[in-house]
Amino acid sequence: MQDNLGNFLTAFLTLQHWPSNRIGVAIAAGGLGAVLARFVGGWTLDIVARRRLMLALCCVVTCASVGVMAWLPLFYPILLAHFIAGGAGALFTPILAAISQHTAGAKGYIARMGRNESFNHLGNASSGLLMSILGKMMGPVAPLWGVGGLAAVSLLLVGGFSSQVDEPPEHSGKSVSAHETLRAVFTLLSEPRLTVFLATYLLFNMANGAVVPLMIERYAFLHLGNPATVPATCIVVAQITMVPVAYLVGKKAPHWPRKPLFVLALALQPVRDSLVVLSAGWPALIVIQILDGLSSGIILVLFYAILADIAVKSGRRNLLIGLGLALGTVGALLSNLASGMLTSSYGFSMTFVALGVAGVIVAGLFALGMPETHSISSD
Repeated sequence: MQDNLGNFLTAFLTLQHWPSNRIGVAIAAGGLGAVLARFVGGWTLDIVARRRLMLALCCVVTCASVGVMAWLPLFYPILLAHFIAGGAGALFTPILAAISQHTAGAKGYIARMGRNESFNHLGNASSGLLMSILGKMMGPVAPLWGVGGLAAVSLLLVGGFSSQVDEPPEHSGKSVSAHETLRAVFTLLSEPRLTVFLATYLLFNMANGAVVPLMIERYAFLHLGNPATVPATCIVVAQITMVPVAYLVGKKAPHWPRKPLFVLALALQPVRDSLVVLSAGWPALIVIQILDGLSSGIILVLFYAILADIAVKSGRRNLLIGLGLALGTVGALLSNLASGMLTSSYGFSMTFVALGVAGVIVAGLFALGMPETHSISSD
């Protein structure tokens, strides 16, 4: 439900005749909420065990926030509601990662995360298809109500979690102060591999974060068809592609080196932007989203694998995951802000060219500056 919210909100606000720069600010508000929630959440998950309660609160907040967006499509209510919803949605990933780490153990962690991502993408694809049907039948506001309904269903499902997921973490009670947390972050950042990886992840999201929202906005702006169909189609194609990719990468991660596959995933992003510039029609959109599925399916699983390699002896895996996800969200936030201003001033094509050039730089940075983190011979 949550991964689709920004795309459906973009389509809804476009049909409310919001200008590109205001849409970019509205989407970025959700990103800002996600940044704060992910860093604080990663820190909290290293010391607090109430994981089911945290998931339940995320569901409640999401349901309430989308109701505000649907009823009050005004600038400041939308900003506040998306800020809160973005924070709630952003906590799902680190909470489920902490649960997976706790229940699967070190050896099964990456395979479990690959499986989690497969189910996540299958859920995104299914909900995207459902929202497309709702959008055609009831109008562009219907997907927002649909997201709220899925949040309510998710709240019921949280009750089915085993009490095992609330068992205290190994390092419970340590580094609870802000000073000690910051010291732990700076200690971790002294690891050169982590610095390069986090910089790469930040810059990748700066290059990639605005691509789908801009595609949706351009499609609606050019009146190429039913705008309610485009978000769902983009979501379904990319997410269906990610399902087998994430599962395969998770299963094979113990036996494959990380770096070559990650470089390939990064390199696909500027290829996508080139295709976007060449065509706004359906054949190109399908190919673009298949490439997105390949790229994101690899990156989202190897993100956890590489951080696990680096943090194996630190006991700060959740903090690192929260920090990494927060930086990625900062990148997406900056991407939406900058692309909104670029589009307003120079048009869609120039914006996609700029995002593609940024993608090339990111792939080069990782290829030249990041060493391999996984020794296959050790397995």
